[in-house]
Amino acid sequence: MKVFVTGGTGYIGSAVALRLKKAGHDVSALVRSKEKGAALQAAGIKLVVGDLSSPAGYDATASGAQAIVQLAQDHGPAGVELDKKAIGTARELLRGSVGGTFIYTSGIWVIGDTGGELVDEKHALNPAQAVAWRPAHEQAALDLAKDGIRAVVVRPGIVYGGAGGGIPAMLFGTASKHGAAQMVGEGANHWPLVHRDDLAELYVRLVERAPAGSIFHATDASTRTLREIADAASKAAGKGEVVVLPLDKARGQMGPLADALALDQKVSSEKARTELDWRPRHEDFVAEAEKLFSEWHAAQ
Repeated sequence: MKVFVTGGTGYIGSAVALRLKKAGHDVSALVRSKEKGAALQAAGIKLVVGDLSSPAGYDATASGAQAIVQLAQDHGPAGVELDKKAIGTARELLRGSVGGTFIYTSGIWVIGDTGGELVDEKHALNPAQAVAWRPAHEQAALDLAKDGIRAVVVRPGIVYGGAGGGIPAMLFGTASKHGAAQMVGEGANHWPLVHRDDLAELYVRLVERAPAGSIFHATDASTRTLREIADAASKAAGKGEVVVLPLDKARGQMGPLADALALDQKVSSEKARTELDWRPRHEDFVAEAEKLFSEWHAAQ
């Protein structure tokens, strides 16, 4: 299948593009520069230099794709509008194509605080302020079905693993630099996690056979508290000490992100495991913390 991946050089996008290529798909990727996309090109992935703000720069390649995987993220002030624009662009490029597929990447923060309850895709949404706009974008993506497009939404957990390390790598960073991992709040809240490699494997299954109009959570089997994760990260990085950044102070430093990091969430991915036969190989950050730290540290 011809697949076009946006955000090809991103932390998640690069892993997804490479895994799709390994699975035998004809993959093209939207990248910021050829230099950043060198590893993708070496793997046989076609590079398209550009960004979401200028669809004209990539529509010639993307219009020939049978599937578009939206993974690009812009963290600037125009990020929300660019994400919305990407959905509209996908509609124009895939409309009328036979078997056209669109995979939209959301995230588990749209669910909000689950209060210690393990929830699935049927749970009502109560998004954190940082992603208050995402439910509308999820629906806009699913509405592409009206144009005959097989649209699917995936909600990854907090991603870890690999050279970048994701959000949990911030714990490695503060432990390495300051001797103690710094966490937001007291750490009694649960973080739903997913390893980057396992997430990439799920995207292959989403592209190949996820039902139209479906939503899938992507989380490992652990239900660790932030404190457990921070303890393991700090032990792997050095002294094993953890310091608390009070939530009110974190808000001043991080804005709405602080409240998202403080969410208490337990999220089930049983639907992906049952319907798509997804079998994550990494199920517990705490058990692998030393190896994960070594991977992260080697890339610094």
